[in-house]
Amino acid sequence: MRKDRNKKIIFGLRNRHYLGEIMELTILKKTEREINIKVAGESHTLLNMLKTALLNNTHVEIATYDIKHPTISEPVLFVRTDGSDPIEVIKKASKELVKECDEFIDLFTKKTK
Repeated sequence: MRKDRNKKIIFGLRNRHYLGEIMELTILKKTEREINIKVAGESHTLLNMLKTALLNNTHVEIATYDIKHPTISEPVLFVRTDGSDPIEVIKKASKELVKECDEFIDLFTKKTK
């Protein structure tokens, strides 16, 4: 595995499962209020949920992503805050998504026993 300080590898939802391909995050640009992150190995599914969770945060002014071409380019997430640390805002939104997914998994498991 390559050692690159800007890349982080995510293995799965609360380590319950290995979700398939490894997601690679690369910080393309970061300022005090903004961040651009390339999210290799992902698609609209995750990024749309993350964008929605980010937009529910009152500290987020803009949250969007762009996929130039779905088969040959990697999506780029863009977040601008009111001055809050964009990394902390993304961490919070990600934790909220994990919580929602865990609740769904637990409910689904109970209902399908």
